[in-house]
Amino acid sequence: MIGKYRVNNQSITSESLVQDSFAKMETSGEFGAFISTQKEQALEKAARIDTSRKEGKKLGALAGVPLAIKDNINVENVKTTCGSKILENFVSPYNATVSQKLLDQDAIFIGKTNMDEFAMGSTSESSFFGPTQNPANETLIPGGSSGGSAAVVSAGFVAGALGSDTG
Repeated sequence: MIGKYRVNNQSITSESLVQDSFAKMETSGEFGAFISTQKEQALEKAARIDTSRKEGKKLGALAGVPLAIKDNINVENVKTTCGSKILENFVSPYNATVSQKLLDQDAIFIGKTNMDEFAMGSTSESSFFGPTQNPANETLIPGGSSGGSAAVVSAGFVAGALGSDTG
């Protein structure tokens, strides 16, 4: 997995971690786990972090670590659909507190994960954007309404992902 030490001692770059995340998604498929991805923005931020690290600038604890966020958690200027057709074109005008706290620590968001519509479900099969499959076993559900977040971590696309508790 991604070790903070490896990133901080520059044996691996943030940009290569982000590229690796997208390469894994392209070669193995996404399992319906993402509603949207932000490849260009993620690579740009990774390059800025790598430059700052080389210049010896102070960085946050999550500097350069690729993360995913459930699509009911707002990220400024990124679509937040809650897995619903009603919100399929809604772009958040602000960051949720948890998103902002992660960004303040220089985390890199690579995408918004699939979910049961409005997080009202328990299998990640009721999204307008289609179901999420379990990358370990397609005959099993990926887990709860945050199945997209569970799937992207299980598949090794990201070091971590945010979900939410519905019930």
